[in-house]
Amino acid sequence: MSAPPRGRKRKRSIHDTPADLARMQLARRQLSELQVGLRGIEETGVGMAEIMEHVDALQSILESTKKLTLSCSSVTRSQLTEMGLKRKVFSLNDVALDARIAASSIDSKHIDALCMQLTRIHRSKSMRNEAGARMILDAVLLTIADISFEAKEKLPVAIFPQMEIASGDGVLVKNTVNQSEVWLTGNVDYGVCTYKHEAHRARIFESPLDNLMLYTGNRIMVVEAKPDKEMFIDSLPEATSLAIALSEVTGDNTVRYCLSDGTQWIFLAYTRDSEGNRISYEGPLLTIMQPPVGEHFKKDVRRVVELLYHWLRADSDIENDPLFTV
Repeated sequence: MSAPPRGRKRKRSIHDTPADLARMQLARRQLSELQVGLRGIEETGVGMAEIMEHVDALQSILESTKKLTLSCSSVTRSQLTEMGLKRKVFSLNDVALDARIAASSIDSKHIDALCMQLTRIHRSKSMRNEAGARMILDAVLLTIADISFEAKEKLPVAIFPQMEIASGDGVLVKNTVNQSEVWLTGNVDYGVCTYKHEAHRARIFESPLDNLMLYTGNRIMVVEAKPDKEMFIDSLPEATSLAIALSEVTGDNTVRYCLSDGTQWIFLAYTRDSEGNRISYEGPLLTIMQPPVGEHFKKDVRRVVELLYHWLRADSDIENDPLFTV
């Protein structure tokens, strides 16, 4: 079988994760010691008490070796359900979005420049793999950064390609109802946030994720790029599990994220309440018309930019967002 093409992520399963040999050897040694301890114990009251102590020791050994670590790229819908996640759908309020665009302070020069850049990319770059989608997302996110810096608040934007959310043993995600536990690992294609002071720029770009929140001006938005041949519906569990892991690391109970191949854009949100209940909100699919010419194309680009800019700055719960109806 030929190797997967470069530029695309290979879906991983739990069987791809190498075993922790040191942990397994320790467990084997502990089991051997337990076996020796069980020899010669008679079935008396005292003997049964000793057996129960050994049973407790056995349970402890087994608990130490059954830790489930998953790459976010291999997470399935059923595993998200096992984490206690519930799904809801929200719809776009087109009237509210059109009114926001009409009153928007976004200079049309940004939209015109972005449309020209997207046209150049589509004319010259193959979209058969994820790299093509990334070129489009790079252009769109840089435009969002320019818009934010020129806005009234003049908030700089930090963009983190391949932001590492969790490595090694991963981030613990515990279902408070059934007490199941899983450790998630993975990187997001883009982590995006604003920050308050330009003087913090060096610290922002050098800080590990758990310290980054000291300097950010808002929540971190997650953007995942997917090639156009990959079904979006199959990529949603990966994007949602990344949002869950990010929430656990930062302590932020809401994460807004989106999934795109450069042409189609899905907007989503994840929330976790004080009792540990998890909900993913799956929003509308917006499409930028192809080929990239004409007023309809420009209108599509404007709507996507306006929503992404809103997604980056929004600080309210998704159920209270004026642009959407849950």
